[in-house]
Amino acid sequence: MRVKTRFAPSPTGYLHVGGLRTALYNYLFAKQNNGGFILRIEDTDQSRLISNAIPNLKHILDRCNLVFDEYPGKGDYGPYIQSERTNIYKKYYLKLIKESKAYPCFFKKNNPENLSPEFNIEKSLYRMQDELFVVKLFINNKESLKIQDQIRGDITFDLKLIDDPIIIKSDGFPTYHFANVIDDYLMKITHVIRGEEWISSLPIHITLYNALEWDLPKFCHLPLLLNEDKSKLSKRQGDVAVEDFLSRGYLKEALINFIALLGWHPSHDNEIYSMKKLIEEFSLNRINKSGAIFDLKKLNWMNSIYLKNSSSKQLLPNIIHLLQNKKIGYNNKDQILKIINYGKNRINTLNEIVDLITMFTEEKKIDYNILSDFNYKDLYILWSTELKKIKMLNEDSIKDLINKTKEILDISGKNIFLPLRYALIGQLHGPDLFSIINILGINKSIERLKNGI
Repeated sequence: MRVKTRFAPSPTGYLHVGGLRTALYNYLFAKQNNGGFILRIEDTDQSRLISNAIPNLKHILDRCNLVFDEYPGKGDYGPYIQSERTNIYKKYYLKLIKESKAYPCFFKKNNPENLSPEFNIEKSLYRMQDELFVVKLFINNKESLKIQDQIRGDITFDLKLIDDPIIIKSDGFPTYHFANVIDDYLMKITHVIRGEEWISSLPIHITLYNALEWDLPKFCHLPLLLNEDKSKLSKRQGDVAVEDFLSRGYLKEALINFIALLGWHPSHDNEIYSMKKLIEEFSLNRINKSGAIFDLKKLNWMNSIYLKNSSSKQLLPNIIHLLQNKKIGYNNKDQILKIINYGKNRINTLNEIVDLITMFTEEKKIDYNILSDFNYKDLYILWSTELKKIKMLNEDSIKDLINKTKEILDISGKNIFLPLRYALIGQLHGPDLFSIINILGINKSIERLKNGI
């Protein structure tokens, strides 16, 4: 049978980095086996839905280069949104009731907590036409259940500890458990790769598969993502949304690479992987059982490697996107390219390049009282005069001018660098003088020096 995996998020908000890892592992395993990869939207909890969550989810996954073979609007096994599949679920819960494998519990509108089970099949089907009800699944609590997990081996559950679960809610929508099993089977999912928080639901899912006399998929439950204090990674501890990391200037390629290594360890010590290489080397049997620490310092390091290895032109669209999001105006792409070229070897995120751009492009309020200990006016006169004479701007020409300054004005070191930086970029400390003048251009540099005279 052709390998087929799925990512099935709920449209209840942002895409968590843990969700991105689940989607990534499903994608890598499917592509590695020339299989199919499905996006299914699990929106049966109608009370938690957020508008535009579905297109936002698809947009973020597309940005991360996770390409689906089937998704809402495309594929032979749809609909791929669970709220559009209620007639399909009805067919199967009625089948289970008729076979005495499930039963309805009726209730009054003013007393929804008081459930009255009905085990007579004919009465059940008759009453369900007019009365309010939920449907529960029979659990054979005289048995134990052994389930094989691809990461954890055999897991045994004592069914005596599990009450009959609700599979159809009072609003007519299925619970996660019921819809999940029906959809995975009908969409021909061969491998269910998801977070370990769903291990406790396995007995219900297996009972449903057995009740419907369906073959089981293979299960693979991924370890938790943890904060550095080993607590579960959550919004309360800081940013966990994929969109937050992208907006803070992390490259999608670096984020994918980093997340791939949160739980999966390759067969050697290499840590930098393209998507192509991840598809080649990923394997379920090298996924850890224990939780994976989300180490922000390592993500910063990895992102810095990707930045250094990218050309300035490759990074330009990302930078322009960030500038637009932050409503920062720009009108000189050549200047931005020079700033990127200067900054990309010195930073961890693209936001730091945005900070550099504003340093060069925004006019600063200059308070020259700060320079009262320096002979800055003679320095500015000399440099504004000598910069005009430079025919080829390069590091050597600026070094020559620095040496000339030492001879003429008898100053050196910080007495040259600090006042010049302050006039040029409004800061006493920052890039070297060649980089500043190269980015500003000679004419703009002279203009700023003259403003300080």
